[in-house]
Amino acid sequence: MPTTKLIRNLPRMKEIISVAAKFGFGEVIRNTKLVTFLGKFKKLHAIDHEPAPVRFRLALEELGPTFMKLGQVLSMRPDLVPPLWSEELANLQDSCPVVPWEEIKAELQKEYGDKIDSMFTSIEETPIGDGSMAQVHRAVTKEGKKIVLKILRPNIEKKVRSDLQVLEAIASLLNSHGAKLGFDPREVIDTFAQALDAELDLRHEADSTKMLKGLTADDTSTFPEVFTELSTKRILAIEEVDGVELTKWKKQNYTQEQRDRIVGNGAHAVVRQTLEIGFFHADPHPGNIFILEDEKICFIDCGMTGRVEESMRQDLAMLLYGVSEKNIDTVTKSFLRLGDVSIDDINERELRKDLQDFIERFTKGPLGDVDMGSMLTAFLDGLRKHNVKCPGDLILMIKALITIEGVGKQLSPEFNLVDYAKPTIEKLVKSQFGFSALKNRTELSAQLWAQLAERIPDDATRMLDRIRRNKVRLNIDIESMEHMTEAIDRSSRNISWALVISALIVGSSIMVLANRTESIDIRSALGLAGYIFAGTLGVWRTIQHWRSRR
Repeated sequence: MPTTKLIRNLPRMKEIISVAAKFGFGEVIRNTKLVTFLGKFKKLHAIDHEPAPVRFRLALEELGPTFMKLGQVLSMRPDLVPPLWSEELANLQDSCPVVPWEEIKAELQKEYGDKIDSMFTSIEETPIGDGSMAQVHRAVTKEGKKIVLKILRPNIEKKVRSDLQVLEAIASLLNSHGAKLGFDPREVIDTFAQALDAELDLRHEADSTKMLKGLTADDTSTFPEVFTELSTKRILAIEEVDGVELTKWKKQNYTQEQRDRIVGNGAHAVVRQTLEIGFFHADPHPGNIFILEDEKICFIDCGMTGRVEESMRQDLAMLLYGVSEKNIDTVTKSFLRLGDVSIDDINERELRKDLQDFIERFTKGPLGDVDMGSMLTAFLDGLRKHNVKCPGDLILMIKALITIEGVGKQLSPEFNLVDYAKPTIEKLVKSQFGFSALKNRTELSAQLWAQLAERIPDDATRMLDRIRRNKVRLNIDIESMEHMTEAIDRSSRNISWALVISALIVGSSIMVLANRTESIDIRSALGLAGYIFAGTLGVWRTIQHWRSRR
């Protein structure tokens, strides 16, 4: 972080670090340079017995909107933080102090100008939702349509950017000092920054909602209508959903038959979005699902979505199919393709052993008997164990499937997500081995070979021309060459400094010996100064060398 930004954000950095220490993360701070920013704090001894993930969640809640959103993003990414941490962060309370109506009204006037009275019959002053980034108010348009307005909090962009700068500086310091957190702080902050770019521009959510409605709405599920003419970068206008929030299903006294239909509709929708279409709502928890008439469901809050290409969906389907068939080769190939990693980059014997245990743990019969949620969770654990990095959207897709299975089992204990996913999985598997797929792959290979044959004469001509003009260059990448170069540079610098210090000592000795008298003249004074300077340089270089090796 540039010095000017660091100075400007210093009070906030001290506040963040003090809160971290307050909730029991003082030891992590003391092992880094962050301890210099530690202000006065009082540790909460009442939470000493609480595990680290719980204390981390409480600290995020105290630090405000940006950090609460950070927790929500991390709860969706068990590949970035340990599973226990992501599960605890899912309990984060998305509730912030209510913004006074006068400030919200001022935001509306900034976006709509003098058109507010001509656009709305009424806007309720009391919010119906107060999230970390935005506040939600009911409204009625001049046409009589009941809608809700999602309005970003005043100055939230400035606050978020400032907090992000501080978080980036803290993450860099934690990384450079090897803080043992169980995850990479810099990678977490980079992912968080990308997520916030979409959160702070509500046009992204408007576009995602319209796309999901157009692609997936049917008789079983839908999404709210977006009023584009009333939506801006800082305001999202959507229809008010007339239904029951899924979190309140127990109060509705639904029959088991109704609950089964609700679960079936939700499972059908999420499976279709993730495995069939590849564009999906990434956070289908009960607070984002409403139950309409005839147990049809409606998803809201499309701020976080994911997109997965067909080849990746096919690989996931092959993984599930390989598990059900107890085929270790199929599972291994699918695992490696999903992680986009070569077998040469990991321990093959250990991987196959773990995958064999993985298969035996989750299969007792045909595909329908596979516990998808537990299996996908174990798959994520396997990725972490072997340091395999999966694309973020694939992780979001797996998380969405795990979430909807958990929701389904709350309403219907006998629910099995595979029953709804099986037709799509089989379709994806067959699509890789059917006549049409083989025909397409053959045509693609033929095209590639034809293009290669077409390029050979030109490539050969260019190569021969370079050889004739003596312009052929050969680049050799030798493993660890960079480390060897750094070591040579470091040794060269050390030798140079040693020569400089030796020259100073020799020159100073000559100056001292040149004085034949008992009194100190200018030559003796210069010699003594040279000794002192040489000694100072030697001590400084020794300390610098010692610090660089820590």
